[in-house]
Amino acid sequence: MFRVLWLLGCLSGASAGDFYTAGVAEFRPLLMGGSSEQLLADNLSGYLELIASASGQADILVFPEATLNSVLQLTAVPESTEQSLCEAQPGDDEYIASFLRQLACAAQEAHLYLVINVKERAEESKEEHSPRGYLVYNTNVVFDRRGAVVSRYRKWNLYLEPSTNRTELPQLATFSTDFGVTFGHFVCFDMLFYEPAQELVEQLGIRHVIVTKMFNSELPFLTASQFQQGWAWANRVNLLAAGASLPLAGMSGSGIYATRQGALARLMVTDQVEGERKLLLASVPLNPDEEESAKPLDEEPQSPEKGKTMSLKLLQQPDLQEFTTWELPMVASSSVVKRLCQADLCCEFEAQWTPVGPAPGTYRLGVWVGERRYEEEQYSTIRLCGLFACGNSSVDSCGLVADTDVGGWDDDQVEFVYLSIRGEFVHKPRRLIMPSTVTRSHLYALQPSQFSWSQEESANVTHIEMELRQAHRQLLTFAIYGNYYDEHAGGGAGGEMGAPKDHYLILVLMGMVTMMHLIRER
Repeated sequence: MFRVLWLLGCLSGASAGDFYTAGVAEFRPLLMGGSSEQLLADNLSGYLELIASASGQADILVFPEATLNSVLQLTAVPESTEQSLCEAQPGDDEYIASFLRQLACAAQEAHLYLVINVKERAEESKEEHSPRGYLVYNTNVVFDRRGAVVSRYRKWNLYLEPSTNRTELPQLATFSTDFGVTFGHFVCFDMLFYEPAQELVEQLGIRHVIVTKMFNSELPFLTASQFQQGWAWANRVNLLAAGASLPLAGMSGSGIYATRQGALARLMVTDQVEGERKLLLASVPLNPDEEESAKPLDEEPQSPEKGKTMSLKLLQQPDLQEFTTWELPMVASSSVVKRLCQADLCCEFEAQWTPVGPAPGTYRLGVWVGERRYEEEQYSTIRLCGLFACGNSSVDSCGLVADTDVGGWDDDQVEFVYLSIRGEFVHKPRRLIMPSTVTRSHLYALQPSQFSWSQEESANVTHIEMELRQAHRQLLTFAIYGNYYDEHAGGGAGGEMGAPKDHYLILVLMGMVTMMHLIRER
């Protein structure tokens, strides 16, 4: 079964006036329970149902990363085609799979632009070789309304993908549409780095961005919808983000975001074991600078049903012990003005709060300048000032909302009557500073209308102030988050982004399933 969720009123004939209609799919892939052909067939069937449901409604539809085929069912992907890929043409690559042609036909029949992500088989080149005799890429492919390939992107920043190749240099992938928008697109982990994601915005001036994702959410600062909304806000772009839906593996999070107006549509599957196959649709302004034309969601999303437990398996920020922090005392009608510094960053916090509910947790104010290291020498320096929730007085408990010590994650615990953060962020090349907020309500970010942001430049420092506009009882994180790309931080913690061993279960399981299929099908 699948569902379609309209967040704004439907438009007849898809695009109308100063808007286009976009769709993103939160999609649960089938990973077990059959042969590789059967798994692919089930995923493809789900894709085709959602595409058909969007026919006549959407101009463009985006599916997430790694939810269609596997390395056992590879396909060639042409860089572009003059004609539809729906029917085979003389000279076509023999390794173009039938499922790719079926999706080209579906795009043609639904008369929409279609963005999907596949495991691609490609021939070796002078620069790139593989013991297999061919290369495997994590690839986005874009079909136009005719079913022709108009863009291809091969993922550059790989995360836990040891069998996947990458191109010699990062690609900047764009395509133009018949409704007057030029999109840039990339894949998941790319969003944390300057190349190619930030380059699309800063070097090419792209204002409409697509990301396909299978993202592991991490508290307090990098849950999926939180990061997507902050990135779109800071870059002043419209963002279409489609996410894989596997809550027990920590994967969920899709949305459509209109620059500084916030989320037009979003979904985090937090309180159910199974993921979703759901299509989110929204009307997106053609001109991102006309911010008043967007119609964001209501400020307060519906809270989860009381008594529900957190099913989404979350990662935890690994460097919390390296933060300079101060714990808020859980005393009624408390207030504080506090200045905290670390390395070259100083932050001033002003807060008024009071505990509510039967089992209030606790909060810390924190400042951090440190290096986030990823795989293969990938890194960036993070500078942040923030308030974040903890389960108890131990810093190790921060960002563990599913822990039994925290109390009901869907309950009000502390009311912040007033909250402001002022930070002094040093000037550096290649950086992005964004609001980072998340609430207990489905782990959604605050909408931009719920906080104020002011930014003032001086010779060497950017002065930023972020202030809560109204009292709030569901805050998990309220922070200013700076990603300083490619900079080594002096004395950085050097912590690695990644999961504890149990978070790798889904990746190990996927590998085991692949090996079983390989043995069975030889």
